[in-house]
Amino acid sequence: MRTAAQRRVSLVVTSNYAPDDLLPNPLWHDHFLPTIEAIKDMMDVVEINGSTDFRRYPATGTRPATETGAFRSGRIISPGTRGQLGRLGLFRPPPARGRVVQPTTQPIVVKNSDPDLLWVGFAELCGGLTSTSDFLVLAETFRTWVIDDVPSPAVGDAASAPAWQRFSNVVDVLYDQDITLFLIGNGPLDWDIEPNGNALPVDLARIASRLSPLSRSHPDQALEREEAAGR
Repeated sequence: MRTAAQRRVSLVVTSNYAPDDLLPNPLWHDHFLPTIEAIKDMMDVVEINGSTDFRRYPATGTRPATETGAFRSGRIISPGTRGQLGRLGLFRPPPARGRVVQPTTQPIVVKNSDPDLLWVGFAELCGGLTSTSDFLVLAETFRTWVIDDVPSPAVGDAASAPAWQRFSNVVDVLYDQDITLFLIGNGPLDWDIEPNGNALPVDLARIASRLSPLSRSHPDQALEREEAAGR
């Protein structure tokens, strides 16, 4: 930042956080304090604090109409019954289809990796040591992703803060790369909630905003009754 200022380069920076709240994870926040002080010393801070999340309503003409067409064709599916998945052309892979992929240095056990489809569990994808680099490499190979066993964000201890942060990174990558995404979980799969007292510093609003283009699949009660009866 100081080098940019010395070279008279104009900077416009956006964030979901006020300067003092940047990098809120307590493990790292102290390391960022010098940058926070530089921001406050060198920049004008303008707060946009209305009730509308404009990320969900992009202005006409700000992006090509087809840029996120594949991502928008995905679904959030709960609870993920066989009937629900089958109507979307999705079929849970048998254990024999599982394999290990290693996009960079971190091996990931996936449930299916057909030439164009990656099926992986939330815990395996987000609960380990995977990084954004892994997600970017996988996005170059697989144009459709299915992430199942997604925990409910309404349950504070259903997943750790690092796991939710990795999930947020996954969603960012798939949104930016226009990858079709199916999320499957018992639910409720709703990130548009106020963090509860157990929530660790994770930007749920950003996740909700990114996932807002996805439609939702809920069980058809009549069809599910037939399925349960074996018809």
